[in-house]
Amino acid sequence: MEEYLDVIDENNNPLGIIKPRSEVHRDGDWHRVVHVYPFNDRGEFLVHLRSPLKDQSPNRWDTRFGGHLKAGETFEEAAIKEVKDEIGLDINLDDIVEGNIYKRDGGLNKEFTKVYYLNFRGDL
Repeated sequence: MEEYLDVIDENNNPLGIIKPRSEVHRDGDWHRVVHVYPFNDRGEFLVHLRSPLKDQSPNRWDTRFGGHLKAGETFEEAAIKEVKDEIGLDINLDDIVEGNIYKRDGGLNKEFTKVYYLNFRGDL
């Protein structure tokens, strides 16, 4: 099932338009993404091998966990959900440190990416 995203303008303001992810990328619409970087007390970052089924960068090592914000979702909600979906951890807002928002114009893939850091003290 395809996910639906909020379309935003080049200044990160919602336009009140919701479109399927494939159409957002096809049309070059601005949208929002979240990245979470888990690290431990030794300053080591968790990396993972992306699935061969991913449409972007399949079978590549990645230092971040995250994804697109679904329509109506906040950056914080997306960060918590993506960590649960991708590595099975239940976290809350107190567990993550807020980073910056980056604007990236990749041609047809135009994103505002909010970064968070997760200081993880357990075993994965």
